[in-house]
Amino acid sequence: MEILNRLILKVLKRFTFFPAFGCVLFFILLLAGIISTGAQAQQYSIGVQSGMFTPNDYGRYPGARLGYSMGLSFDYRFQGKLSLGSHYQFGSFTYAPEGSQHSGLPQRSAVSVHLIYWTLQRNFAFGKDWNLAVGSGPGFFLASFPDERDVQTGFALSSRDFSMPLLLNLSRPLGSIGTVGLKSGLFFTPFYAIGGFHLGPEIRILF
Repeated sequence: MEILNRLILKVLKRFTFFPAFGCVLFFILLLAGIISTGAQAQQYSIGVQSGMFTPNDYGRYPGARLGYSMGLSFDYRFQGKLSLGSHYQFGSFTYAPEGSQHSGLPQRSAVSVHLIYWTLQRNFAFGKDWNLAVGSGPGFFLASFPDERDVQTGFALSSRDFSMPLLLNLSRPLGSIGTVGLKSGLFFTPFYAIGGFHLGPEIRILF
């Protein structure tokens, strides 16, 4: 549990522009850590995921193309069908900036997106040991545009906002050590309906 708390705290330090929310989230993580200390064996898991990632605002990026994503998640399974999850997701995609031939921008520019979020998940058991987890919760995202610069400071432009994920995770046991499956999700934000989509395989180790 100490490793989890240290890793999450390092991630939160990158989001120093959320000082008030950072305090609230810290106490949420602390509470989750206290709950997890009473967990029995194989109720706690760490998952690694990769796959495709779509633009996080479809109208914002002309000529946008699919990119890749990588993710890390920490889940605690309660006795029953509910589980809590802490997630970090990184995604990248490219687009064609408008007027790039006259502005000096490259013909294709990359966008990097960092997401951190928490979910409450409901697990559904299917035949042949398949399990479907459906979850949602609060989160934040940070998108950076390394090829676009602020005219006053010269620094790369970035945007940040609240996000609410809707996650689907289909998995089955991988022996007695973990699970393997497919993880997908949509990210919603206050200013546009769909903030992004990711899909890819996930491997999860049980403790």
